[in-house]
Amino acid sequence: MCRGYNLIETEKDGDDLYMSEFMIGCNYWGSKAGTEMWADWDESSVENDFRLMSEYGVKYARVFPNWRDFQPIYTIRGYRNEFHEYRLHGKELPHDEFALDEDCMEHFDKMCSFALKYDIKLIVSVITGWMSGRMFVPPALDGKNHITDPESLMWQNRFARGFVRRMKGQKAIVAWDLGNECNCMSEPVSRYHAYVWTSNVANAIRSEDNTRPVMSGMHSLLPDSGEWTVRDQGELTDMLTPHPYPSPTVGGDFMPMDSLPTTMIPTFQCCYYGGVGGKDAMIQEQGTFSSMNGNYEMASKYIRANLWSAYSNGIKGLLWWCAFEQLDLDFPPYTWSAVERELGMFYRDFTPKPVARIIRDEGEKIRGMEKLGLKPKQTDAVYVITRQPDPKQPATSAFVLAKQAGFDITFVNWNMPLPDAKLYIVPSIYGWAPMDMEIYCALLEKAENGATVYFSSDTGLISELERVSGLESFGMKTDNTKYTFEFDSANLPLSYGKKYLLKSIDADVLMSDTDGTVMFSRHKFGNGKIYFLNAALEQQLWDDRSAFEDETRPYYKIYKEIASEILEDKPVRFENPHIGATYHKQSDKLYYIVAVNYSGKDELTHMNVSDGVKISAVMGNAEKIEACGAAVYKAELD
Repeated sequence: MCRGYNLIETEKDGDDLYMSEFMIGCNYWGSKAGTEMWADWDESSVENDFRLMSEYGVKYARVFPNWRDFQPIYTIRGYRNEFHEYRLHGKELPHDEFALDEDCMEHFDKMCSFALKYDIKLIVSVITGWMSGRMFVPPALDGKNHITDPESLMWQNRFARGFVRRMKGQKAIVAWDLGNECNCMSEPVSRYHAYVWTSNVANAIRSEDNTRPVMSGMHSLLPDSGEWTVRDQGELTDMLTPHPYPSPTVGGDFMPMDSLPTTMIPTFQCCYYGGVGGKDAMIQEQGTFSSMNGNYEMASKYIRANLWSAYSNGIKGLLWWCAFEQLDLDFPPYTWSAVERELGMFYRDFTPKPVARIIRDEGEKIRGMEKLGLKPKQTDAVYVITRQPDPKQPATSAFVLAKQAGFDITFVNWNMPLPDAKLYIVPSIYGWAPMDMEIYCALLEKAENGATVYFSSDTGLISELERVSGLESFGMKTDNTKYTFEFDSANLPLSYGKKYLLKSIDADVLMSDTDGTVMFSRHKFGNGKIYFLNAALEQQLWDDRSAFEDETRPYYKIYKEIASEILEDKPVRFENPHIGATYHKQSDKLYYIVAVNYSGKDELTHMNVSDGVKISAVMGNAEKIEACGAAVYKAELD
């Protein structure tokens, strides 16, 4: 979490300092000139932009000092092309080392004054060298590797220090951002180069201003492998910032944007980043790319579900991409790509799109809810990320299944300490070494002490099978046949993939096929129990995400089984799998419950209230939640 920063109003809860205001707004480029707004400055246009954004509920805007324009250094060369000096617009450099363009700095000052006038707080992406598919770097550095080249690193350090030193007195600025998706600027060569680049920019910012948090600005990160990792960004910055569009990057292109699991994926990604990185996360960018992905009404439902989902799940904000359409701009990157032209809250004639009205209206409701002082949601289970070809795929499925079953999970990586929980989920384990023995033994110890541990198997192997699962193996074979298993009055199609020929020694068999092979089992282990599923359920659902919307295939019932003891303690349960609820325990006798409809159509809640619990609606009603909407309930216990 961001500790000790005055980003927005904070309150103390035990030892945790957390931000109490949910950040709602958009990313901003000028309506007239887009990425050329600093070179083609139009003061009245920029002020009108901020006035209009304010009228439609924008409280936070992420803004971008184009690196090319703000530090426009040129190299002057002499004999045999040898470097002679740097120049700024053909003139000598300023007397300081920062080489900042004074006109651009004055324009940024002016924009900050408009933000203050219209009560919009600014998140500043300091190194904006990449934007919408195009590079924007100083001419002297063109063609260099901006993650590894020492000359480029030097000038980025100087820019960050000089810009922050000049702008830190602006009251409208509440946070710094490393930059815009700087992992797209150049290939880092190794994780170490990415780490050093991040540290260089973050420390440069903090050397000039240690009163504001530094956000990551990165997307498409792996937990703890590859070049850009969630763990490293969490170590070096104060807030993690996935950019979850309905796109293949996050798996949001499989189903319509107003349906499960697309509406839930942005929340998953923030929870995933936050769990692994150990820092708060926000949806820093979200949009639709193109109306071909769905019309504007669908887009408004998409952001509506995501606003309520993010707010109730402890995510720190949502910024739409972006403020204004860019259909009339006739220069790169807008002439390169169709998807960067029709985004925004407003049409080209400045009339609001449905998204703008949602940001205004739902934002006002959320700010009303904040007056209730909701405690953070209850988290019921721990998901252990194991070594996987793409670990986010089974993790996404498990997150959705848990929401459908009625509980919440947090994430830890296979090489992180294991927190206390009632339930541990270790799904679709893959390969000969899915995790180190240290965490495997820790999981078994948790089970011995009373917890529930659930494993599902892809090709993964666990040791001491008989002792751990109560099952005995008679070999294995490849079997991709789709079998149908009966479970809890439902028929669930599943494939083994790698079929382990398992028989029970002393496990309870919950599902088996016609030859007696155990598919799903439960085994008492010490004071707890261990479930084993002989199939990669979570990976299979990633490959067929339509199953989450298919009422004839209620796979979430498997998760209801493994979480049965957790669910028994809920004051209210929702039997509709399209509705996900968060439980905010205010005291032993009082809960607030936020229920989100993740479906693009109205849904009945099928609310199941425990004995001795009185339910009243704070917002919405108890029987039905409208498409991609939300309801808030108060549960009072006798």
